[in-house]
Amino acid sequence: MPRTNPDWPRILDAVNGREQVATHAELQQFGMPKGSIGRKVGPHGPWQRLLPGVVLAHRGTPTRRERLLGALAFGGPGSIISGADALKATGVRGVDELPTVLVLVPHARQRKSFGYAYLERTHRRPTPITRLGIPYAPPARALVDLCRHQNSLVGVRAVVASVIQQRHCTVRELGVELTHAPRQRTAGARLALNEVSDGVRSIAEARARTVLRASGLPMPQWNARLVTPDGETFLRPDAWWPDLGAALEIDSRRWHLSPEDWARTQRRQRHLTAHGVMVMSFSPSEIIDDPHGFVREVRALLEAARQR
Repeated sequence: MPRTNPDWPRILDAVNGREQVATHAELQQFGMPKGSIGRKVGPHGPWQRLLPGVVLAHRGTPTRRERLLGALAFGGPGSIISGADALKATGVRGVDELPTVLVLVPHARQRKSFGYAYLERTHRRPTPITRLGIPYAPPARALVDLCRHQNSLVGVRAVVASVIQQRHCTVRELGVELTHAPRQRTAGARLALNEVSDGVRSIAEARARTVLRASGLPMPQWNARLVTPDGETFLRPDAWWPDLGAALEIDSRRWHLSPEDWARTQRRQRHLTAHGVMVMSFSPSEIIDDPHGFVREVRALLEAARQR
């Protein structure tokens, strides 16, 4: 549309009010003819097409927010952002940004995924949490949705551990969400739920749990609360054999959320030793790369604790 058209300033104001993301239908409601839309998003036009029927009113690289707004516009009324973007929006640290955007749409809406927008029809539309004008799925739902689209059990364990450890949802909330979720593609999330229910709080602990369960060694308590004689909590070792007074600690900066967590782990190990606990430390790579050596050393630890 020529800039001399008297309606153009009003149309441009309306598009800017939509953060430069608008559907063809909205543009036509603003008074923009269909042919003008085509010219604007054409090869020599100043705009670009984000998704079918959705335009972005500049030629630059779309920001993540613009992609989210475009995916919501493409999904239609009632759409909600879920998965990784929803977790990041609610403050979960350590979640990787994915090339796709997961959008929940009402089940009755017959619309297919396209480009970066992955549409998932749902009968169970969650009550969204709105952040800066964008509706997001609650953490437990977003976590389950993300896990259902993860191809790696390691990735599932990592994201479940992160969300639970950072207290963005509880084990119970995750369990309730999995109860209502489809059985398809949720095996990894259900396994991770069992692990966090046992007290496992990291991917390295999950691996240690799997290796120890297959070894025939006594299973420890995970992240058990140790108390002083007067009932005060003084430590929570990663793994604890109460009848032997032995503990296992998994140490690595990579698996801790901050340098403060690393320093806290070092203090915890000193406190364990000071209280007479026999403690052995492992790095995640020792457990993952050499499970037989890990089992051999844990067996030696437990035998020494028995003899003591």
